[in-house]
Amino acid sequence: MPNNDQYEHGSPTEGMCCLCTMEDITDEDENYVEFQSYPSMKWKPAQFELCVVQQLLDTQFEQYIKSVKTTDCQATLRRLLKNGPPIYISDKHGFPLEEGDTHVCTLWFAIDGQERTAKLKGAVEGEEREALWKELNEFLIEDGKEEGDDDTEEGDGGD
Repeated sequence: MPNNDQYEHGSPTEGMCCLCTMEDITDEDENYVEFQSYPSMKWKPAQFELCVVQQLLDTQFEQYIKSVKTTDCQATLRRLLKNGPPIYISDKHGFPLEEGDTHVCTLWFAIDGQERTAKLKGAVEGEEREALWKELNEFLIEDGKEEGDDDTEEGDGGD
């Protein structure tokens, strides 16, 4: 495995485009981003252009909190709460993880050649995250399904 201090970042492949905006990702536009995932620590090209990556960094945590607080579907709420509040940027298409990797940990932006954390704006860790997760779990209705909540079979306990 290459030492991060000596790793040379790449450049976009011919015809590469953002899966979100469909804009070309090019060296000239300096909108190329790479991500590193943990624990393999391998660098790979992001499938989103810089402006989409920055938008996700700035809003993904806030959007998660808003979704938990406003959804009227208990099945959706259970799915959102299953892994707890997000800490790092994630998207299965934009940042596909290697088997065994758990999350994106570092980003590299071609525009300035700098590596930066993949931690979401506003995200919390440790005891603060646990307290937030507990608070958000209070939105769950413990006595079973709400009307129209059809994600589990009756009697399966929702596990």
